[in-house]
Amino acid sequence: MSATPPTIPPDDPKRNLTLAQPDNLPHIGLVGDTYTITISGEATNERFCLIDMHIPPGGGPPPAPPRLRGDFHPARR
Repeated sequence: MSATPPTIPPDDPKRNLTLAQPDNLPHIGLVGDTYTITISGEATNERFCLIDMHIPPGGGPPPAPPRLRGDFHPARR
């Protein structure tokens, strides 16, 4: 059984422009990586957020143990 994917709503010409101010952005440092929230959910009526991720070479999470690989699936709404 195939479900019909949701359609993209029509554009709202009355919406406001969202501008990221580089001097006032929150930065989160986690295990050597830096995440910067450039546009928050609050700025987009909780529809999405935009996060800039700086992950240096060799950074990121370690490989999963073999027994866990393939057990993770993206969540769908």
